[in-house]
Amino acid sequence: MKRLILIDGNALVHRAFHALPPNMTAPSGQMTNAVYGFTMLLLKAIKDFQPEYIAATFDLAGPTFRHEEFSDYKAQREKAPDELYAQIPLVKQVLEVLGVPIFEQAGFEADDLIGSIAEKARHEKDLQTIILTGDLDTLQLVEDEKVLVFTARKGVSDTMLYDESAVRERYGLEPSQVVDFKGLKGDPSDNIPGVPGVGDKTASALLQEFGDIANLYKKLKTKKEFKKGEAITAKLAEKLLANEEQAIFSKKLATIIRDVPIEWSLEKIEWKKSYAPATVEKLFRELGFNSLISRVSGLVNPEEKQTAFLFNGEEKSVTPVVVKEKTANQAELAKLKNDGVIYLYSQAGQIFIADSAGRLIISGENISAEVKTVLEDTAIFKRGFELKSVFKLLKRQKITLANLDFDFGLASFLLRSERRAQSLADIYQAEFNQALANTPTAQLAAMPKLYQSLEKKLKAKNLLKVLNEIELPLISVLGKMELVGIKVDPVVLEKLKVLVDEQIGTLEKKIYQLAGVEFNINSPQQLGEVLFDRLQITTRVRKTGGGARSTAASELEKMADDHPIVELIMNYREMQKIKNTYIDPFPQLINPEDGRIHTTYNQTGAVTGRLSSQDPNLQNIPIRSDLGQEFRKAFVAETGYQLVSLDYSQIELRIMAYLSGDPIMTKAFLEHEDIHTRTAAEIFEVRPDQVSPNMRREAKALNFGILYGMGPLGFARSSGVSREQARQFIDKYLSEFSGVANFIEQLKAEAREKGYVETFFGRRRELPEINSNMPQLIAQAERMAVNAPAQGTAADIMKLAMIKVDEYLASTYHKAEAIILLQVHDEMLLEVKTNLVAAVTKAAKTIMQNVWPVDMPIVVEAKVGDNWAELHSLL
Repeated sequence: MKRLILIDGNALVHRAFHALPPNMTAPSGQMTNAVYGFTMLLLKAIKDFQPEYIAATFDLAGPTFRHEEFSDYKAQREKAPDELYAQIPLVKQVLEVLGVPIFEQAGFEADDLIGSIAEKARHEKDLQTIILTGDLDTLQLVEDEKVLVFTARKGVSDTMLYDESAVRERYGLEPSQVVDFKGLKGDPSDNIPGVPGVGDKTASALLQEFGDIANLYKKLKTKKEFKKGEAITAKLAEKLLANEEQAIFSKKLATIIRDVPIEWSLEKIEWKKSYAPATVEKLFRELGFNSLISRVSGLVNPEEKQTAFLFNGEEKSVTPVVVKEKTANQAELAKLKNDGVIYLYSQAGQIFIADSAGRLIISGENISAEVKTVLEDTAIFKRGFELKSVFKLLKRQKITLANLDFDFGLASFLLRSERRAQSLADIYQAEFNQALANTPTAQLAAMPKLYQSLEKKLKAKNLLKVLNEIELPLISVLGKMELVGIKVDPVVLEKLKVLVDEQIGTLEKKIYQLAGVEFNINSPQQLGEVLFDRLQITTRVRKTGGGARSTAASELEKMADDHPIVELIMNYREMQKIKNTYIDPFPQLINPEDGRIHTTYNQTGAVTGRLSSQDPNLQNIPIRSDLGQEFRKAFVAETGYQLVSLDYSQIELRIMAYLSGDPIMTKAFLEHEDIHTRTAAEIFEVRPDQVSPNMRREAKALNFGILYGMGPLGFARSSGVSREQARQFIDKYLSEFSGVANFIEQLKAEAREKGYVETFFGRRRELPEINSNMPQLIAQAERMAVNAPAQGTAADIMKLAMIKVDEYLASTYHKAEAIILLQVHDEMLLEVKTNLVAAVTKAAKTIMQNVWPVDMPIVVEAKVGDNWAELHSLL
């Protein structure tokens, strides 16, 4: 069968706009979250279904025939934000370069055009139509083999293909009955009234028995008695009969028109005739959709690789580039030394070295002794992209890359930290609006020009100090940590696996016993049926996009006191998560050569400047649960060594106290009081010795909640108090801690005036959306304005501490005697030879406490042990 994709333009744009974060912007600054989500889902559909034909439909402004027949049609809908409508022309531009024609017609909705094209397509031999949409209104058109619906269930990445059997599974109805279903229950999103008091279950049961609305009312009018257990009760019959006209009219409103007069032909929608890959790539780079460019390659013929790219706006044909090993002669080596600058790049295990003009001089996997002297020369500046990868490749050859002067990825991140991880081509495109070929030669040739531009911008924004004193020196520290890794005991993991499997099995039995039935606990649908239908838990919970009652963790917490099964289910989920995320996969991640796990740290992974960890992520290992602590026992020290944990105590609150100058908070830290007890004493107006554990817990939630820009709703959720109580607590807090309150307002005002906020060390968080006219964006930007200075300063302090501790260890001990292994949140984990533990711990703790020399006590808790879980205080 050939395939036709019909795109429900407006539905898909709305879905993407509300599913993706609003801070996604093009290099020009224009908001692009809806365009990105729309494009991502369309490219996925093209890849999955390989259609010969594609067409898109959109609504036009103005009333439709439905509005003329029913003035309240969609009347309750709030007007979508201007930021959404502003993206529709960009969506149409994406469709244009992909060769997709657009259909619009006054008086009709996009669904009606889809229904009409799909109806005509049904009569084409060996043609299957797939409707790509953001909602489920078009399910009524589904017809096996001929018409299917492809939609996003959650966000834009979780997709579902509906055929007749999938519609039956969701509604218990045939696709043709979907309009009758809406006629009975109505559709709040479109303001279709339906029959008052008739919900999903009742509507489905009625249609399963009577087929459609017409037959339902025919039988209803002749029925004399209503017996217990039947779909219709006397009370329901009365409702139905009283609203017959409304039910029939509601069905009419919900019915998609299939005979709109429309100029249409298969030849008109052969998208491949107008598809222009080079133009697509150019537009994607203008929009900042660099991560989607690779998906365009081979879009028409998936077996073919991309054969063209744009360089400086000109299309050039290419063949896969294989760079042969290239060695430098003595004259070239002398030139590298005399220039005082070299550019570096790595790809597929090879290292590429260029001179100050970006001309490739050396390439290959193995570095000669002559080149080693250049790389280790402290008088020669080393510039490049992802220098940590280069550092590690060289370190394996016992070469220490010296004088790291500039990294393009770090520079770009400091200028716009909200951007996702970028390739050098992405950065070049954003800077000059020109494409850059993905070859080492082209990348190196572009670096001198790119350096001049980025260095100038960093200087203008006073960010060179952050780059030179924090980010660049950290590269070698992280590189060494990644190469060393941390030892993991597979025996502990195996024992834990057996224990967890047993505990999960025990929990399953208890859950089944309380439920009175065996079911798939991991299925939200089956779990919902057990909790809400079988056990009749009535706590009000939110509904999912499809109307089902949510069983998400936040909703289960609301029901925790309603039935003992709920706590068991939460424990079950926690164990399953630890088992699936950590215990099961970790044995395969252990390097067989050294028995250690090697994570990768990302300096550009979090907008606040904090490090992130991946492959595997060692920063998300549970710490508060008993099972999480058991898992940490698997992380062990080598024989003859111990693990040393150095953890900053309440660092962000101390930073907030210093930055805000709040007298009560500052006094508490200067006098070494417990800050949460002091906060509770102020809020509840009691003496510190009268503060109860519950008071302290709520004060702690407040301290961190205020720090993260949390409002009454967020605080109510985190602390368990009512929203009104939460508001009162926050008002009281801001009244007592007036210095903090004033600082928060100062940060918001500064963000509105400058468009950014800064950490103590000068790291910036750009917040252009704070001056948007969209309340959601403004509120989000204000939260970021409040928490970025404290979180970012904490990140900077930790990075400086890592640099200083590494310098101390390297200058004092042999490299095998003491080394930093991990950095997790506010903790640094070292591996130290047992006889050196006391000296190293004392010195490292002193360094960490004095890395930020201000009049505010910075406290580090030091602990030592043989594994990561069983640590004891030493100093």
